Amino acid sequence: MGSIPEIFPPRILEGYNKYKAIFAQESAQPFEYTLQFSIIFRIPWIFSFNYKKQEADGTSPPILLRQYSIKWWKQIDEGQADIKAVSEYHNSLIRRSPSVSTTRTPITDLDTIERIQAAGSSKEQIQKILKEVKRSPASSEDILQDSQDTYDNEAEFLDF
Repeated sequence: MGSIPEIFPPRILEGYNKYKAIFAQESAQPFEYTLQFSIIFRIPWIFSFNYKKQEADGTSPPILLRQYSIKWWKQIDEGQADIKAVSEYHNSLIRRSPSVSTTRTPITDLDTIERIQAAGSSKEQIQKILKEVKRSPASSEDILQDSQDTYDNEAEFLDF
């Protein structure tokens, strides 16, 4: 239970719908979109619940019911999560994404080098070997280098 998109103020609801359209994923539950949207755009809402005792008929014990309610802060700035804010957020992600390198990488795999040398001057054989190498997964040691820290942007992610 949490923030319900249907009760977002109109401009924020438009921004939420735009967010869902831009970041659509097949397996994502609707609650995940709502939670991510609320965190990224700092949507302030109050979630509360009360208990109510309901007497049951007959000899069964009384039932304890939980009643939920959600309230918006009156001071909410709808511009912080409207369509324009969502588009700006998306564009900032595109600008920050790493660019694809077009530089040629040297072949450092000894097995591949030996296979190319054994192929001799046959251009077709060399092309075949290079295609196989491109399709094969990278070695596990290349995935994370010692100089990379997987938590470099942890503070940015948790700053909400």
